Amino acid sequence: MSQTSDTHPLKFDDPDDFDRLRDVLARADYTDRGVTELLDVKDARAISGCDVDILRRRTAGGTPLETLVRLFLVGVSVDVAAARRAVEPMTLEDWTAAGLLQVQDDAVRSAVQLLPFQGLLIAFDRPQHLQSQQKEDYVMGIGSSTLTLANLTVRRPAQAALDLGTGCGLLAFLAARHSEQVVAVDCNARAVEMAAFNVRLNNLPNVDCRVGDLFAPVAGQQFDLVVSNPPFVISPERRYIYRDGGMHGDGITRRIVDEVPQLLRDDEAGKGGYCQILCNWAHIEGEDWQQRLAGWFERTGCDAWVMRTDTLDAPDYAVKWIRHTEREDTEGFAERLDEWTAYYRQERIEAVSGGLITMRRRSGGANWFRADDGPEKMLGPAGEGIAEGFELRDFLEDNHDDNALLGRQLRVSPDARLRQAFEPSQEGWLPIESQLELSRGLVYSGAVDPYMAQLIARCNGQHRLGELLVELARSAGKEPSELAPTLLDVVRRLIERGFLLPSS
Repeated sequence: MSQTSDTHPLKFDDPDDFDRLRDVLARADYTDRGVTELLDVKDARAISGCDVDILRRRTAGGTPLETLVRLFLVGVSVDVAAARRAVEPMTLEDWTAAGLLQVQDDAVRSAVQLLPFQGLLIAFDRPQHLQSQQKEDYVMGIGSSTLTLANLTVRRPAQAALDLGTGCGLLAFLAARHSEQVVAVDCNARAVEMAAFNVRLNNLPNVDCRVGDLFAPVAGQQFDLVVSNPPFVISPERRYIYRDGGMHGDGITRRIVDEVPQLLRDDEAGKGGYCQILCNWAHIEGEDWQQRLAGWFERTGCDAWVMRTDTLDAPDYAVKWIRHTEREDTEGFAERLDEWTAYYRQERIEAVSGGLITMRRRSGGANWFRADDGPEKMLGPAGEGIAEGFELRDFLEDNHDDNALLGRQLRVSPDARLRQAFEPSQEGWLPIESQLELSRGLVYSGAVDPYMAQLIARCNGQHRLGELLVELARSAGKEPSELAPTLLDVVRRLIERGFLLPSS
């Protein structure tokens, strides 16, 4: 048999073949559980970090599952007879015509990767596509940025959701679980084709895939949720649709911020839809990055929370992304690094940060802006922590006056944990450190002194903060007025990070 073209469209001519394909994969137990148990890995994505020879040994039994794993996850060829057995009762010709497999002589290999993930099956490009002549339309799989945004997405019931820059479609498919309708948009026609294939494969009739530039395909529509993992890399190049935004600096993120508010639904209470963007932004010489980004959100009609996760100096950032796509091009590396760093000097970019921007449409009253570093880790889905962060900031804005806050009753979050460290002494164990930490979601942490730890413990929803201030001052031998400024500053930070909550 001749080899199927790398650019063969990913589709079935007979719509019923999607049902047949699902049946074949289910019968083989080509699922999250089936794959992880076979390979003894934590999740199917972890395969990319495993030794290929070890994976070959673990898939040497010739079962349909082992053959499918070799083809679509390990990325090695199998013989024609094994491939035919794995796809039965469908034919090998069905799968090659659909663009899933390629055959040359007596060897069969996959044309795409097919990953079981959280009950879904997601097709995307093999890494080798980045070395092909069609590399500019590469469709990325489920990377760390996609997973971060998925974990931080506010998952509330929605009438309509938008996945902007959908790629293989994962964020749209996760949104479909809590949204009546989802639109998945990408300017890469091949990505939309692959996402549409995944829609049919996963039987998601409430997801509509559209080709177009940013918001053009959804002009005039309103959404309760917009998620975007756009091509955010700040580079002088336009080589890859999935990576390079095609605008100066962080222009693509700025454009999304400017244009998305008119698409966010506003509700009767004045608090409307969310937009969440996983992105990069530039640090410009002589400018404070927080003040620079604050200017982006003026007159948007949205509250905004910028959560920074990392920062790299411009040369280190260039090295990271050049190596991401040009692993084999060692000869041209130095030249490209010079091009990238010259571009950063020209644009006065000294560093680049990454993180999450969350906007919420809100009418009535002045909008607020928050920019800070995210927690060192997240445990479990953290979208509810993002939504709670907006509500807590609203509470602080409503109680910005010191006397107003002192009159409120607070309670400790049920997720708060106080951890203490001790050292031995002649008198026994001596406490040396107290650490307050959240146990799930956005796992913020910080040191607290004994006095503050005691005050936090007394926040049980029964006492006004002013009463607790008086008690604390008495135990410390101070006047309440002396402690109030410091205490209120600490309490506001504890509220903002979710350690203390309004009692009602």
